[in-house]
Amino acid sequence: MTLFIIAAVLLSLLAAAFLARPLLRRQSGAPRAPWLALLCALALGGAGALTYLKLGDRGWSNGAAAAHSNQSISRLVRALERNPGDLNGWLELGQAYNDIGRYSMAQRSFERANRLVPGGNAAALAGIAETMLLSGDSEQVAKAPDFLDRALQLDPHSPKALFYGALSAYQHGRLDVARARFSAMLALSPPEGVRAALQRQIEEIDRQMDMPPPAAAPPTDAATAIRLHVTLAPGLSGKVPPDASLFVFVRSPDGGAPLAVKRSALRLPQDVELSAADAMIAGHGVRPGQSVAVVARISASGNPLPQSGDLYGEISTVAGQRGSRALQIDRLSP
Repeated sequence: MTLFIIAAVLLSLLAAAFLARPLLRRQSGAPRAPWLALLCALALGGAGALTYLKLGDRGWSNGAAAAHSNQSISRLVRALERNPGDLNGWLELGQAYNDIGRYSMAQRSFERANRLVPGGNAAALAGIAETMLLSGDSEQVAKAPDFLDRALQLDPHSPKALFYGALSAYQHGRLDVARARFSAMLALSPPEGVRAALQRQIEEIDRQMDMPPPAAAPPTDAATAIRLHVTLAPGLSGKVPPDASLFVFVRSPDGGAPLAVKRSALRLPQDVELSAADAMIAGHGVRPGQSVAVVARISASGNPLPQSGDLYGEISTVAGQRGSRALQIDRLSP
């Protein structure tokens, strides 16, 4: 999997935001043009990829590859004729076709890779989604988010799926999800330039989240609702950092990506409601009657991932249970 393209897109993201932002917001009743904004970012990223290929830090990704020539594609095709069950070969061929703009061939290669793995392969699904977005075909573009969500269900740490999934969530106004996905990319130790671009995008989302919402938030799903009264233990009141954020997560006891997430300004005590409507990944939300763990975390960095010095609290509960549960933040991350 060649991640230098993703890194290059990230380096271009701040510039793309200046073009995309007017297209992503309603102005004077004008309709939004979200996919045009997305394609602006991708187009800028494509130009940045060439620079990154020459100058960038390729150590972020194991096996990040240079752009493929027709000669290398021919070599891959011959190798796959001899060994059609080579998963990595099909993934490499799909990326090779993507690199030279042969998107229909790239999609076929990624689809072939995905069929080799029972239940699907995260890298192949993310590759299919990337191909759909780069193709510029509106029908294909509309299908891409489903493939990204499936990829993230299989691998919540896939950089490609996180990045394009964050863009998709941003386009659909799911700012909490977009922020969480960009923040998850920060935990993957990207190069400093990419880290700075990610942080700027997160700060832009923070600014938008502080604005009055343009429309009512999606209604809470009563069958999966988790109602909380979040408080802070008195002994920790002096350890709350200034300008901190409150993150509340719902997790399955079996692990994996969060089932729901909400971020808000730090006001304690505070009542918080989460449900399947707050899922980070489509199809991976809270189920009625499901036993779950709920974590409330005070983050000084604005990063939802655990950091040393964060304050947090955790309880177990059941989705859809009547009444409100008390959740006290009473622990300090080492």
